[in-house]
Amino acid sequence: MKVDQHSSEYEEVYPLHKLDDIEGFRNNVIWMVRFNDVLDAEKLADSLSRLLEIGDWKKLGGQLRFKADGKLEVHFQKSSTPGSRNVFFTHDSYEMRIQDHHVARRLPNATDGPSTHLISEDFRPFIARPNFPTFEQSVRQNEPQISLHVTSFKDATLVALSWPHVLMDASAGKALLSGWSAVLAGREGDVPVVIGARDDILLQAAMEDKAVTSKEFKLEKNRLTGVKLLVFSLRCLWDKFWNPPRQQRTVFIPGAVLDKLKADVRQEITEESQSSQNVPFVSEGDILISWICQAAASTMSKPRPLAIMSFLDVRSRIPEIRKSAGVFLQNMVLSTYAFISPQTATSSIGAVAVSHRQHFAEQSTDAQTLSFLKSVYRDIDATKKPRLIFGEPNSVPFLINNVSKAELIKLVDFSPAVLRQGESLETRKNPIGTMVTYWNEGLERGWSGFNVCWMQGRDHDGNFWMMANLLPRTWAKLEEDLRRLHEENLLDSGKESF
Repeated sequence: MKVDQHSSEYEEVYPLHKLDDIEGFRNNVIWMVRFNDVLDAEKLADSLSRLLEIGDWKKLGGQLRFKADGKLEVHFQKSSTPGSRNVFFTHDSYEMRIQDHHVARRLPNATDGPSTHLISEDFRPFIARPNFPTFEQSVRQNEPQISLHVTSFKDATLVALSWPHVLMDASAGKALLSGWSAVLAGREGDVPVVIGARDDILLQAAMEDKAVTSKEFKLEKNRLTGVKLLVFSLRCLWDKFWNPPRQQRTVFIPGAVLDKLKADVRQEITEESQSSQNVPFVSEGDILISWICQAAASTMSKPRPLAIMSFLDVRSRIPEIRKSAGVFLQNMVLSTYAFISPQTATSSIGAVAVSHRQHFAEQSTDAQTLSFLKSVYRDIDATKKPRLIFGEPNSVPFLINNVSKAELIKLVDFSPAVLRQGESLETRKNPIGTMVTYWNEGLERGWSGFNVCWMQGRDHDGNFWMMANLLPRTWAKLEEDLRRLHEENLLDSGKESF
């Protein structure tokens, strides 16, 4: 800690860990959250700022600075100036209902049946303040790492929270939302302790485990390098040139429709299983991922293998980490890969789901996670970035971020900040002060040329929300599936279709 005797400030310096400060994370993550109540924006900003003064939560309340070697660290300064905040807070207000705003009325919202909602560039004023800086600009300008942009309507509130990816991942973001809710409610004692703010416990765990060697890393044989990597890169550029731009959409799936999809797929798996006594297990996530990937494969002009990359939170995969009784505010994400043959990709959703589950089970063990982690650290030492491309040179890549188990939609409780109830009790499905839905956003959109899916999870009424970036023909197939499932569900329940 450094103390300036000539001012009323003190400074603490925090490092960024080895898996944090990599080139691919030098961008901004944004969560845009929708509430169907009117919230006190100032109270939200004050409580968030207060959280970032507690213990090592200060690591999120500081500013990023470049060191002499080009790497980053966090400097936290606490000033005694009244009213100062360690978040960049902006607030817009409209004296109208959200449905009366010509742009906001098109924001994703629950519907009577399944639906998709185009994420438009017009939404940017709700996602971030005007002239939102690039990552490097924000560092050079010594800005707070956390930005809070609130948009108020007469019956709703949009809350956009952003941070640099080098700071933390989605699981740490979940901890941030939980701690923020606790401070807002006056329960600072419930704010979890931050572990590893200064010491890289993840690196220590990987380096101290001598039982795991690089020879045991099963994915190594599938890594693309040299000519194969060049072919893969050129194929991606070729696909981007010949295909129309992908569309980013939010998907709303009523609980009954999702249950119908799951039942149909599990029936497929049972019928295709060679033994009725040993039917393969697949999760809800396996089914949804496979539904999307099979839809994409079935609309290709020529079948190709798929490489499905799913992000994996290693907090639950490394013994030293999962035994900890606190939160890690850093990046602790690797990935698993499912390699789907052209034949399987164009068969049934169930077949894709079974294959996806088998790959995940094999790669997500403690030993494989540690092997992958060691491989990533070696890459960072050698080239300053991980080598994460696996599969066939002509495979079609899919990036999956499934955070549905985190139940983020149900986590946030901002009821102490409610100024006025928005939606009436007669129609609303969620408790007052809780979110309706949210979505992930990245202003740089470096993934816009790829197939990407974010699974957000179920809301308070049991409906499922997800977001994806896919080709128009894939969206047409998915929307056709949703219509069919909805109509079949209505027939099964004895209701008339409309």
